[in-house]
Amino acid sequence: MNVLVIDAFPDAFMAALSSLPVQVMDLREATAAEARSALPSAHILILNSKIRLNAEATPDIPLLRGVIRAGVGMDHIDVAWLEGQGVSVRNTQGANAAAVGEQTVGMLLSLRHQLRLADQSVRAFRWERETHRGREIGGKTIGLIGYGHTGQAVARRLSGFGATVLAYDKYRQGYSDAYATEASMEAIFARAEILSLHVPLTEETHYLVNTDYLTRFAHPLWLLNLARGPVVHLPSLLAALDSGKVVAAALDVLENEKLDTLSPEQEDWYRDLFARDNVLLSPHIGGWSFESRDQINQRILDHVRSLLSN
Repeated sequence: MNVLVIDAFPDAFMAALSSLPVQVMDLREATAAEARSALPSAHILILNSKIRLNAEATPDIPLLRGVIRAGVGMDHIDVAWLEGQGVSVRNTQGANAAAVGEQTVGMLLSLRHQLRLADQSVRAFRWERETHRGREIGGKTIGLIGYGHTGQAVARRLSGFGATVLAYDKYRQGYSDAYATEASMEAIFARAEILSLHVPLTEETHYLVNTDYLTRFAHPLWLLNLARGPVVHLPSLLAALDSGKVVAAALDVLENEKLDTLSPEQEDWYRDLFARDNVLLSPHIGGWSFESRDQINQRILDHVRSLLSN
């Protein structure tokens, strides 16, 4: 069995993979075009996000029987098409949930207590205490959109703050637990003061958060997006920040994360966004901890063993 690896993975993972009864095709440093050219020889493909997998971009997969995505998001993989070709498609769902949960709470705390701005102030030899007075989470109502692995991880980590946590998940029922209460979207519109997004990118969630959506909230909103960039319509967010409808935002993801490929319009939006002191940004590292990397890699190895046994 030829196992093709086309994204960055540590040498220790590659050694563990090579210990299995497979032939490893190591194309970690390959370009997207080079990775596609190797697909006809692969039985199992291990990838992160280097290429899109669909009938148009990668039609030649005569031997492929398994695709393993290192991560959760499948928006660049046409799962239905692959399964129609007899390919088993798997991801590492849940392996990085703890990391995303911690960063979500970390970004929320940093934003509400102005830690980035306070740090910059002290480094500039200014001791401005009143300017950087924080806002506590306790007593607030937090809405979670999506209550899968990451939404649940966030709720567990919020449990000690004395906040009310409401969760909305369109595709689940009866999921109230010790950390969050199942709620309708209408209840979240009416009550939430903090909103955190934990949904996959689909046709349904693309630009879910737009002007119409934001205007339905009864309270000014603190917004966090650690899901996918296109879930939030950026011009709508900028307008909401201008109006005060959104008080502040923490974004780990952007619609176009390849900053050297921005259109002129996107560049204008990003310059506006990046200049705002009430916006906290990070480069899609919510699930990017050393621990989550180890768990993801172990999950991939388990998937390979399963595919081999089948």
